[in-house]
This record gives sequence, C-alpha cells and structure tokens, in this order.
Amino acid sequence: MPGMQQTIKEIQDTLTVVAGIQARQAELIKGHGEWLQEHDRELAEDRKRAREIDERIDKLVSAIGELIRKP
Repeated sequence: MPGMQQTIKEIQDTLTVVAGIQARQAELIKGHGEWLQEHDRELAEDRKRAREIDERIDKLVSAIGELIRKP
C-alpha cells in the first residue's frame, strides 16, 4: 500500500504547513491588535491637543478683539 502511505504523508505535511500558517496568522493578528490600540491612544492624544490648541486660539482671538475695541 505505498499509495496509502504517500497519501498519509502528504496529509501530515499539509497539516504541518497549515499549523505554521495559522501560527503566523495569529502572530500577525496579535501584532495588528497592539498596533491598533497604540494608534487609538495616539489619536486620542492628538484630539486632546487639538482641543487645547482650539482653546488657546479662542483666547488669543478674544484678546486681540479686546485690544482692537479699546480706544
């Protein structure tokens, strides 16, 4: 039954390859999840900085408006 043994060997080899692919895919998914969390943190920080800049601009515009209105 050399044909049967060859088929079993091919199936075992295929399972080994599939297991390797699944392990690599799991690593990539984990890495992407970590990247996504970091990206979300940085995005939140950027939004916070943008709000702070907007507040500073509003104060500056208000101060300039007061200077212009003074006689």
